[in-house]
Amino acid sequence: MYIVIGGGVVGLHAAIALSQQPNHPEIFLLEREQYLGDHTSGRNSEVIHAGFAYPIGSLKAKWCVEGNALTYEWLDKLQVPYKKCGKWLVAFTPDEVPALEATLKNGEACGVREMREATLAELKVKEPEMNDFAGVIFAKTSGMMDVASYIRALERYFAAQENCHIIYPCGVTGIDPVKNIVETTRGPMDYSLLVNCGGLFADEVYKMASGKKDYRIKPFKGEYMIWRKGKIQEVVYPVPRRFLPGGDKDKRLVSSMGIHLHRGVGGDLYVGPTQVELDWSQKTDYSLTTPPEEFAREASLYIQGVKVEDLQQAYAGNRPKLYIDGKSYGDFLIAVEGNQIHTLGTDSPGLTASPAIGQEVLRLSKTLS
Repeated sequence: MYIVIGGGVVGLHAAIALSQQPNHPEIFLLEREQYLGDHTSGRNSEVIHAGFAYPIGSLKAKWCVEGNALTYEWLDKLQVPYKKCGKWLVAFTPDEVPALEATLKNGEACGVREMREATLAELKVKEPEMNDFAGVIFAKTSGMMDVASYIRALERYFAAQENCHIIYPCGVTGIDPVKNIVETTRGPMDYSLLVNCGGLFADEVYKMASGKKDYRIKPFKGEYMIWRKGKIQEVVYPVPRRFLPGGDKDKRLVSSMGIHLHRGVGGDLYVGPTQVELDWSQKTDYSLTTPPEEFAREASLYIQGVKVEDLQQAYAGNRPKLYIDGKSYGDFLIAVEGNQIHTLGTDSPGLTASPAIGQEVLRLSKTLS
C-alpha cells in the first residue's frame, strides 16, 4: 500500500503520478485538515510561473519550466478556469535595468520559452495609466489560475482512479519505519511506500519517520490586499529580488518576486505579497499585520493615485522555506530514505512545479520497487 501524506497540490500530483503505474497497489492520500489545500496551496498568488527567476541548474528552475507546460495541460484536461495572460516585468529606475537584463538572460539559460525584451509603449497599450518605467520584459507563458477549482478537480480526478482513496481529516501522529506503519487519528495503516508532501509540516513528518538530518521548515508570510478601485488588468511584477545588488547572496530571496499587481481569474485585483519571516512555531499564523500604507506605497510604484482607503485586507499564506543545519537552502529537495520519499522546501514555484514534482516522485518510486 502507498501512503501520500499531505493534500496540497504537490501531494495530489504525487498521488496522481503514482496512480499512473499499471497494477499499482492501493494508494491513500491523507490530509489532516477539513479540506485539501488548506495551507500553502490555497493561500498564494495563483500565478502560473514561467521559471525565469530561479538559479540556473536548480530544481526550482527545472521543475518550474517543466511544470509550466504540464500545468496548462492539466488545467485544460480538468477544465479549470485560467488565463494565459503573460507577465510583465518592470524596472522602476535606470539602476534596475541591469538586473532586468540579467533576469532575461537567466530565463533563457533556464529554458524559459517566449520571454523577451518589451517596450514601455507595448505595456501602455494594455495599461495606459502605468508609470514610465525604465525597462520592460514580457514572459508569455506566465498566467493565472483558479487554484480552488484546480485543487477540487485534482481531488475528483485522483479519487476516481482505481484503488485510490482520499481520507480527511486524518492527521499523522507517528511513523514506525521498521514495521512500516503510519499511526493516524483514524487508526494505524501499513505501507510499502511512504511519500511525504507535508508542505509547511514536511519537516515534522520527516522527524516522525526517524529522519536524522537537520531539515527544518520556516514559514515566511505573504500578505495580500484587494484594490477595489484599481483598473489594472495585466499581471505586473518588479525585478526579482535576487537579481538586485546582494540578492543573489541571500537564499531566502530565491523565490521572492516582490509585491506586484495581479488580477485573479475571479476578477479581483490584488496587491502583494509581502515576505515576513516568522518564527519556526508560527506555521499557521495567517494574520495580516503589514500596514496598508506599505501596500499603497508599493502599488504607487506602478501607477499613481493608489489610496490607502481603497485597499481591503484579503488573506495571507505562509511559504514553507527549507533550512538545512540552520541555513536557508533556497531550493526544492527530495530526500529518499529506505522506502520513504520526502519532498521538502516546496515554496514558490511549488504550485506551478507540482506536476513535475509528481513525475519525479513516480520515477523515484520505481527505483525503490
